[in-house]
Amino acid sequence: MINNILELLKNSKIDDWKIIETKTESAELFFIKHDVDMNRAKNIKRIILTVYKDFEEDGNRYKGEASVNIYPTMSNEEIKEAIKGAAFSAGFIKNEFYELPKPNVEKSEVMVKSNLEEGTLGHWLPKFTEALFVEDKYELGGINSAELFLNKKSCRVLTSTGIDVSWNSCDGQIEFITNWKEDGEEVELYQNTYFANYDENEIRDNVKEMLQMSKDRAVAKETPQVDSCPVLLSGKNVKSLLNFYNIKAAASRVYMGHSTFKIGDLVQGEDIKGDVINLTLDPYMDNSTGSSPYDVDGVLLKPVEIFKDGVLQRYHGSSRYCQYVNVEPTGQISNIKFAGGSKTIEEMKNERYLEVLAFSDFSVDPLVGDFAGEIRLAKYFDGENISIVTGGSISGNINEVQSNMYFSKELKQSNNFIGPKTLQLYGVNIAGVK
Repeated sequence: MINNILELLKNSKIDDWKIIETKTESAELFFIKHDVDMNRAKNIKRIILTVYKDFEEDGNRYKGEASVNIYPTMSNEEIKEAIKGAAFSAGFIKNEFYELPKPNVEKSEVMVKSNLEEGTLGHWLPKFTEALFVEDKYELGGINSAELFLNKKSCRVLTSTGIDVSWNSCDGQIEFITNWKEDGEEVELYQNTYFANYDENEIRDNVKEMLQMSKDRAVAKETPQVDSCPVLLSGKNVKSLLNFYNIKAAASRVYMGHSTFKIGDLVQGEDIKGDVINLTLDPYMDNSTGSSPYDVDGVLLKPVEIFKDGVLQRYHGSSRYCQYVNVEPTGQISNIKFAGGSKTIEEMKNERYLEVLAFSDFSVDPLVGDFAGEIRLAKYFDGENISIVTGGSISGNINEVQSNMYFSKELKQSNNFIGPKTLQLYGVNIAGVK
């Protein structure tokens, strides 16, 4: 199929092209409580062809682009028509002109490894099933339903500039819902995790944590009206908040005017009382679904330091957008590593605090830095006693709290993110229920 496409491209009226071919073998299990409700396997081949058209208008140069899916059942005539249609569409897309990446002089010497590569996917399904349900042993609650997805993938990127790279990867996903009922209304919580390795302890810990949170939510009282006190964030909420800095350092955001960050800036301001940002992007992070030796343009990926001691070292992003802002391309790297800070979690809890464990929804505006969330489950320490609470909300703006923000020394990984296990924030607005 690839050879057919390449032959047809030779006779087409386009300036450049890119082909991304992916092959995915998957195994899926669907559970109702502990029982398998459905067992499904798939083998999928997908080819995405992107064509580029260079043109000028009013003295400005543009590189238009359009993408089409090429299916295995398509005839040469159908592929030819698809290429023709994409080329026509590309002529209307006014992207500022840029050069497609050239072949890498050096090849990646580090390949992404996963223990899921060993044996078939069917070999791993019983192991994941056992790890998923081993902590489900309580009378008042447990796993109501679950879905397990395992994938083995191969990817190949070819371009008209001579790039031809390929790599393999494995990944998976577990979704499950826990229920718990004490005297009142039954509580239901949802968890969704991604991974690239089989790690029994991680799966067991995730389930155990969710069951404990379900139990706590079932007995939680309404969040009281709280005078100003530090807010502690943990888990995926840390990633949501800190990803603000990763987004602001993206070349695409700078080019579109969504970020005013300048290289060399101390982005948290001059008067910093708390911890400073240290951020590295690492394409070879273990147990991350984002790990890859190349990006979707075929650019060779390497670890790159973005922030050091609060100072922006460089922008990051695709070859296209890095060209637009006149910096060396890093390629598109999705693995994020934040360094820990100056306090242990125990030290953070030496004073009054509201520790939010789960939100109904937590959102961060990457443009202006506003953040807010409705509290699903939290712990409030009034200086003497700890109460399990629910309801109410928190809100604030990163730009206003970042100078007095502390990161825990303890680190935690959540798929493609490694960073402080807990954040301590001062100056956050807290709205209680009563």
